[in-house]
Order: sequence, then C-alpha cells, then structure tokens
Amino acid sequence: ELMAKLVHAEAKGEPYEGKVAVATVILNRVDSNDFPDTVKSAIYQKVNGHYAFSPVKNGAINGGYTEEDMRAVNEAIAFRGQGNGSLYFYNPDKVSSDWVQSREATVKIGDHLFAK
Repeated sequence: ELMAKLVHAEAKGEPYEGKVAVATVILNRVDSNDFPDTVKSAIYQKVNGHYAFSPVKNGAINGGYTEEDMRAVNEAIAFRGQGNGSLYFYNPDKVSSDWVQSREATVKIGDHLFAK
C-alpha cells in the first residue's frame, strides 16, 4: 500500500508504464547497496535534510491510491530487476538540480525522465 500511495502521489496523470517505472525505482533502490534495504526506509529516506521523494515532504504520500496504482506496483514486483536499472526519476521541466540532471538517463516516460 505504501508503494501504491507513492506511485499515486508521484505519477498521478502519467501513463501506466510510468507508474510501473516509479514502482521499479523503489525496488531498485531496495536492491542497491547505496540505499536503505526496505521499501519503507527507501521511501522515507532523508539525506542531508532532503527527502528522497517530494510527496513524503509535502504529505501527498498520505493520500490514497487507485486500483491502477496497485496494479503497477504488483507488475513492478512481478518483473523485478527490469527497468534499465533506474534509481531516480524527475520531471526535467520542474527540477533545477544539476546533480540529478547529471545522472545517466535510461528512459523517458510521460513527463518523467528516469536515470541511474
């Protein structure tokens, strides 16, 4: 449910494929040695005073989720390990971080650019 809530908050209005990719980023982080090793700790991670996901900071993660959001999470779990190894995603029209924009892009889906 927590993953579905984050998918909803981060990818509302994005194509279904983008929702699956957001869920995959969470799973890729859990599998990576560079991030916390549980879904909850990866979602709520805070580094140098900054949350990993803006819906955690602004409270949007506390909203609901749709059946499609949950289906996207389940698909990401079923196909775990796919998704081009993306560990990050952002909307290039809304992000001004030089650091995230310096990451290697893997795929663009809807308004999100995924990167590793």
